[in-house]
Amino acid sequence: MAQPVMALSDTSERDWVRAAKSGDRVGMESLLAAHSQKAFRFALQILRNQADAEDAAQSAFIKAFTKIDQFDESRSFGPWLMGIVSHEALNLRRATNTRFAFWKREAAKPLRSEAPAESIVMVRAEHEELWEAINRLKDDDRIVLILSYLVGMNEAETAEALGIKRGTVKSRKFNALRRLRSIVERDFPTLTPDALAGVVEDEQPRLEAKGDRR
Repeated sequence: MAQPVMALSDTSERDWVRAAKSGDRVGMESLLAAHSQKAFRFALQILRNQADAEDAAQSAFIKAFTKIDQFDESRSFGPWLMGIVSHEALNLRRATNTRFAFWKREAAKPLRSEAPAESIVMVRAEHEELWEAINRLKDDDRIVLILSYLVGMNEAETAEALGIKRGTVKSRKFNALRRLRSIVERDFPTLTPDALAGVVEDEQPRLEAKGDRR
C-alpha cells in the first residue's frame, strides 16, 4: 500500500480527478500516491492493526474509484476519500472486533516540524494512560479527534469527511474533548494537568448549527 508522497495542488488534483473519471490509469495512480499514506494512517488510528488498516484503506480506494463519477469536482478529493475510509474502517472494526494497543507506538513516532501544537499534545502525550483514555471514547468522538489533531484536517474538511455541518464538528470536538478530560480525571488521576493542556482549554465551542447534514 505504501506509495511515494506527492506534492499536491488544487489544480493537479482536479486534473487527476478528471483523468480518473475518464478511466485514465495515471490519474487514478496519481490520486492514490497523493492520498494513500494519509488514508492508511487514518485507518490505522481507528483499527490499531496494520493489516486491517491496509485492507480498509485499499477497500476505500476501490470504492472511491468505483464511485468517482459521482464525485463533485467543486469539492476537495481528500475529505471525500476520508469519509469513505472512516466507513470502511468502522465496518471492519465492528466485524473483527479489533483490539490492539496502537497508541503507544504512535506516540513514539517523530512529528513533522510543521505539525500544529494540538497534534503534538495528541500524539506525544507523555503518559500512555492518555491513549488508553482516548480508546475508551465512542467511535464518533475518537474519529473527530483523529481527523482534527492527527490527520490535521480543518473544521470544513472534517465536516465534509463526516457528512455533518461545520458547527456540528465544533460542538462534537468540544464535547469529545470534555468527555476525554472526564475520563482522565476519573480513571487516570496520576496524569498531570499538562497532559490535556492546549487541547481542552483552547477549544471554545461556537455552536453555529445543530444537527447533521444528510
